[in-house]
Amino acid sequence: MRIAAACLLAALPVCAALAQSGGKAAARTGTPYALYEGAVKFAAPANWPAIMQKTEGTPQFVAFLIKDPADADSGESAQVSVEAKLLNDASAFPALVNAATDKAKQSPGFEARGETGANALHYVALNGKQRYEYRDAWYLASKILVHVRCARPLFPATAAEWTSAYESGCAQVLASAAAR
Repeated sequence: MRIAAACLLAALPVCAALAQSGGKAAARTGTPYALYEGAVKFAAPANWPAIMQKTEGTPQFVAFLIKDPADADSGESAQVSVEAKLLNDASAFPALVNAATDKAKQSPGFEARGETGANALHYVALNGKQRYEYRDAWYLASKILVHVRCARPLFPATAAEWTSAYESGCAQVLASAAAR
């Protein structure tokens, strides 16, 4: 079920392979990461550099910077992050997800895009003056709220190859974070 929700946000061929393998394929490929002493695990493409990482205290997170050759000198960049936060009460999860989605819907230039699920949101909005595509997904791992965000600037010159590789990497992080 969680893999299916993540796949609503990602490339279908990647998700079909992940669903057939029960999500285990993502854990075997890429670079593995863990938060909260292994309670939250996910994998990211090996060529994605982690630019920030906090694995003690709360919240914990890992953020990746993915350079698009089309963004030279723009100051904009694609980012993927996985943030985990220990909740005092797991029943707060739906309210936290609703608050986050409501906040996203108030973003300047908000435009829903593609399919979304109960704990997922795919949209375009302005980040400053630049349009970005966002894919947000939230998962609950015991009492840990996991938020995965893929965000990329929309440049007319972005190559289809780069977009495909980025989408596959985003799908990998989403699916591997969902597979527990």
